[in-house]
Amino acid sequence: MKAFLGDISEIQVGYQSREGIRAHPDGSHFLLQARDFNNLHQVDWSNLTRFTPAGSMTKSEIQPGDVLFLAKGQDNFACPVNRVTNHVLAANSFYILRPDQATILPEYLAWWLNQKPAQEYIQLNRSGSSLPFLSVSALSRLEVPIPPIEVQRKIGELELLRKKEANLLGLYLLKKSTLIQSVCLNAIIE
Repeated sequence: MKAFLGDISEIQVGYQSREGIRAHPDGSHFLLQARDFNNLHQVDWSNLTRFTPAGSMTKSEIQPGDVLFLAKGQDNFACPVNRVTNHVLAANSFYILRPDQATILPEYLAWWLNQKPAQEYIQLNRSGSSLPFLSVSALSRLEVPIPPIEVQRKIGELELLRKKEANLLGLYLLKKSTLIQSVCLNAIIE
């Protein structure tokens, strides 16, 4: 079965500020921006910008089960929100997808949006040259294959394991490099 993304998920635009964001250490909210993601599209929750928003923010406050989609820029990716996030707003470069979880799981939806067929659709439907972006209407027309929920769950679990393995491999390579440098430095000192 296939469905248009707009039929199986609510799509909200991230927080939009008229004056720009002013960081404040005692701010009431945190702002999640593209720079807060690593190369595996995982969030570093420890360095979010703290600020006090102006105006309405309820629709741009992220919650577990959401999928964040970076709609602006060259690297359009999706990331599921798997943890409780109090008072965290997604920046306006993101769309917040709230999937109908009876139909599609957030982890599966994020995985699909990062796959080659979806990425090709995204690239073909972006506008703008210096800062390309995908409109809400174009994203809502993206066709999403919907396998049974159990298959979606297994794909989501495999993707999580793949990212854990990549993180561990990166840590291993860093430690190995440090060890080799230390051994080589010790060899020339003796």
